[in-house]
Amino acid sequence: LCFSRAPVERLMAYKQRMGWQFPYVSTFNSDFAFDFGLALTEEQAQQIPEVKEMIDNPPDFLKEWSRQVGAELKDGLRENPSWIAFARENGTVYHTYTVSAPDPFVAPYFSFLLERTPKAQPDIAGTLRKDEYPD
Repeated sequence: LCFSRAPVERLMAYKQRMGWQFPYVSTFNSDFAFDFGLALTEEQAQQIPEVKEMIDNPPDFLKEWSRQVGAELKDGLRENPSWIAFARENGTVYHTYTVSAPDPFVAPYFSFLLERTPKAQPDIAGTLRKDEYPD
């Protein structure tokens, strides 16, 4: 199961574009991501000097990242790439594990998944979606 904070219509369109078959749900207009520390409010982001500096004076690589992912930098920097796990036992759901950026254990998860895709990690810089790879 994957979740994102975007509206469900946007997620479903993206899921279809990518050809994904796994469950993908929206937490739009909920506190889920905030409750688990996976996102910051605008006020919280402004209170963290490093985040505020990156929003106010972004380096070129962040400007490029923002362009590639199609997000306003001020919004994208408030999201926290994470792996979060839950277990259900006897009808009760337990939060069992979370790892979030900038924890050094986040990147290996993404690399592990990328290495198992048909084209693995591309030689060209940047983020490519399946329909954006050069022929």
